[in-house]
Amino acid sequence: MNGIVHGILQRFADQCCLVDDIGKNECKVSLADAPPSRAVVNLDKGGSPLRRTRVKCDYLFFADPNLVAPIEIKDGEPNVKYAAGQLRAGAKAVDALTPRGREIVFRPVLVSKSLRRQHQIDLRKETVQFRRRQERIRRIACGASLTEAFRDA
Repeated sequence: MNGIVHGILQRFADQCCLVDDIGKNECKVSLADAPPSRAVVNLDKGGSPLRRTRVKCDYLFFADPNLVAPIEIKDGEPNVKYAAGQLRAGAKAVDALTPRGREIVFRPVLVSKSLRRQHQIDLRKETVQFRRRQERIRRIACGASLTEAFRDA
């Protein structure tokens, strides 16, 4: 059985929205220990599935065999409710892009430089629904490895 990456790469083969790294301004994420079979879709670039939408996350990350993560990056202190809405928009895109009959490990990820205590509490209350499951948002710091968000995957 093929993983989900093959289908994503075929779908976006001629698009510049496929990228090799994840980052925004001074806030980047390490992919050094990420699965080698992966696809990263930058939703701000041409050919993106959400190009006309105002609310969207920054990236969609796909890794074989079945791991998917919408990723929102904030340079500074994030507005947790707005970021959660952006990740929910990413969940809808993932739902449209991935096959229905396949189990998907879904992990919404917020990347930020800092997160004050109250925002940490707010973040714990936020979830993103994906195919009838509520998933809590994982937060990692700028410069961290993306795989930190997948530890329980």
